[in-house]
Amino acid sequence: MTAITAEVKEKTLYEHLKKETEERFDLLIRTANPINRGWLNQKWKIETNQGTFLLKQYNRERLKKYDLETIRTALNAQNRACTRGILSPQLLEYKGMLLQETSDGELFTVMQFMDGNLIKAGEANPEQMYSLGYAAGKLHNLLNDATLPSNRETMFNIPSIQERLQYWDSVLAECEEKGLNELMPSILLQQEATKRLFNEDFENLTRGWCHRDLWVDNVLFTSNSVTAILDFDRMNYDYLELDIGRIIISACLHKETLNREAVHAFIDGYCNTHKLSIERLIRSLKLVWFMESTWWISGIFHEGEPPKRFAQEMIWLAQNLENLEDMLSW
Repeated sequence: MTAITAEVKEKTLYEHLKKETEERFDLLIRTANPINRGWLNQKWKIETNQGTFLLKQYNRERLKKYDLETIRTALNAQNRACTRGILSPQLLEYKGMLLQETSDGELFTVMQFMDGNLIKAGEANPEQMYSLGYAAGKLHNLLNDATLPSNRETMFNIPSIQERLQYWDSVLAECEEKGLNELMPSILLQQEATKRLFNEDFENLTRGWCHRDLWVDNVLFTSNSVTAILDFDRMNYDYLELDIGRIIISACLHKETLNREAVHAFIDGYCNTHKLSIERLIRSLKLVWFMESTWWISGIFHEGEPPKRFAQEMIWLAQNLENLEDMLSW
């Protein structure tokens, strides 16, 4: 698709959503600015006669990977979080629905536009991380207050170490067959790190409802606090440690160094609502690595800054899993 064709298609989509939004929510949209962030979904910051909102369209191709009922559950949880004082955008409701469908079958939401700034990966300061730890703990409390059912299987079914070693063998064979020699060192690194794991590394995990996409692009900050946790679309029943490990590695790994002071500030904030020991934090980082390493280290080249950053995180974790306790001792 050429740039001109894409631009025309986006404009046509926006005009369609604008009409539906104004009619459903009794809004007059005065200006709209595209937000070019995220994967496939289209977003606009809209200025209206009733304030500033975010208009979000759900891409049809991306939706094939999701269950609509799960998204509806997540959106309801987001609104409940907002009403309970957790920093998240409130969604507008039409005829009892938060997820809207247009006459052309486009799915979209309209929500409060939250002030705040994105930070670069690895650059969170201790004050921001304390605030985020406090907010994440409150969110985990809310999501697991028995409103949502808990008798479910976790989304991540942890494979055995042997299964994972066999997977890395298959990826190495694929790279060798295709002559992708430059990818093999990072894959060998993942394989060697896997060999040093123990089954006990994934014991005593906490099952529950969690955000499941808690990284720096989904959090807004001031210079010393959190202003919003965004994008609940992947929320589901899993391990709470996945939220903890994902935001720690995303916000605190800077230039091959884990910001120990920022990590401990997160621990202090989270401990307002939940116990978070160094041991549990290390399990969280190992679990994130065990789940995501196969996503970002593979026989293909990833394009774009977020995938490159995720791959860098997986490489760093594979190199340092055995050193985390020494790094984080306080």
